[in-house]
Amino acid sequence: MSKAITEVPPPPERLYTSDDLFDAWDVDRPESAGETFDFAHYRLARSQGLRTPTEREVAAARARHDTAVSWELYEALGERRVVAIMGGHGMARNHAGYRLVAQLAHALAAKDFLLLSGGGPGAMEATHLGARCAGASLGLDDALGAMGANRAAPKEGEAPDDRLTFPFRSADELFDRSGGLIPEQVARLHTWQAPAFAVAEATSTDAGESIGIPTWMYGHEPPTPLATRHAKYFDNSIREDGLLALAADGVVFAPGRAGTLQEIFADAAQNAYRSVKNRFSPMVFLDLDEYWSVHFGVRQVLERLFDDAEERHLFWVDTVAEAVAALG
Repeated sequence: MSKAITEVPPPPERLYTSDDLFDAWDVDRPESAGETFDFAHYRLARSQGLRTPTEREVAAARARHDTAVSWELYEALGERRVVAIMGGHGMARNHAGYRLVAQLAHALAAKDFLLLSGGGPGAMEATHLGARCAGASLGLDDALGAMGANRAAPKEGEAPDDRLTFPFRSADELFDRSGGLIPEQVARLHTWQAPAFAVAEATSTDAGESIGIPTWMYGHEPPTPLATRHAKYFDNSIREDGLLALAADGVVFAPGRAGTLQEIFADAAQNAYRSVKNRFSPMVFLDLDEYWSVHFGVRQVLERLFDDAEERHLFWVDTVAEAVAALG
């Protein structure tokens, strides 16, 4: 059992690694999912106030931490071509979209794009899986198989498979009324994490680079160990706006729901006002089964917002080749 954490971590002098965040994680100890550096600081943040800290000193310490993370993140990007992939945290590992995102990230990494995501489950995890396997000895198809991409979904009435879909809709499912962890729920979290840790271990010596940008605001969704570096924030608003701004070479929107819709219109605002490098960055929509154009009607809204010249930077695609072509 790791000792209790009582203070906000000091400003980091480099981006976090998975070894930093998941120091205590152990494949043979389900309870270890709740004992890592990452999860311990999430528990502390919950007790101190996630959105608004109860003490001014905590707010100041978090601000110092996040400022250092931003600095190190900008330093890490350098002059790289940067693309972010956004999408739902609930996307199952055996969903067609998960495979498509992984294949797209793999193809973009092979073209020397640096891949970013929010660093969590679902489409975000698929982003780092694809990038990690670019140049690695473990092929992407084998890695997808290890993650459960070929596993059949549970039949109607069967219990959910915690190896396929992130098991929690709310952080409160992990904690009892007194704020203690519920062991059975932590074990479910560990079960979900295990495939990613296995693939991370198998590619530890030749992993392709990517950076996850998660937040302790949603700390019950742990960062994926498949990212090679992590820019972990306390302040979610800085993290969200910064992630979109950093992806100056384009943002890909995989299927998602409320969070992804928020990101679409935040990115649209940055583009409308040319607030990042005075340019319009490509917006690429993985429009599987007309998910964005018809199901959520995003296309109609954006085509009313932008003029004809700006619309040339909007792409509605359903294949990897089309998405890669849109991003150059």
